[in-house]
Amino acid sequence: MNTGMKLTGAAVAACAACCAVSVVPLMLASVGTVLVGSALVKWGAIAVLLIVPVVGLLLLSRRKAAPQAVENHMPTNSCGCGSCGTDVKQEAPIACTLDANEFKARTELIHKLTSRHLRQATRTALRLNLTYAPEALSEVRELVRKEQACCAFLTFDLRHDATGVFVTIIAPQAAAAAAGDLFAHLAPAALTMETSA
Repeated sequence: MNTGMKLTGAAVAACAACCAVSVVPLMLASVGTVLVGSALVKWGAIAVLLIVPVVGLLLLSRRKAAPQAVENHMPTNSCGCGSCGTDVKQEAPIACTLDANEFKARTELIHKLTSRHLRQATRTALRLNLTYAPEALSEVRELVRKEQACCAFLTFDLRHDATGVFVTIIAPQAAAAAAGDLFAHLAPAALTMETSA
């Protein structure tokens, strides 16, 4: 068999596979419609009274329950989808995407939030743990969302309960030398930092 015939066969198979995705459901729906229509003609209203509830129950039984809302934001490396989140974090450039004016405004926002609600800040080489008052949840959640957008190389974990809002920020190993500068704007310098190895 020559190469041209092989390529043509492969192209036809690929086309059939691709079209099957959109054509097969339409064909099944058509066959189902014909069967229901013929049942209506033959048995009339009794068929409708039997078919509609059965189909409804079948559809309801196959429906998946909606996932419950989760208040905690999981770090991307524990999303349950393998190593995809971790790989993205390692490849992200270690740089904030805010310009000078945006960074200044963000820093002012953080300082206002910390002066009102920050209870504790502890830091290790690559990790900053911040504890805020419980009433700061919405503000902290918004801040974390904004920081995730501009500092994609950092990993953020937000948890809360009745005692407070807990944020853990982890810098990648590649940023170890600059971790102090990275965390400086997130916790005020006047706050006593517990630094440990």
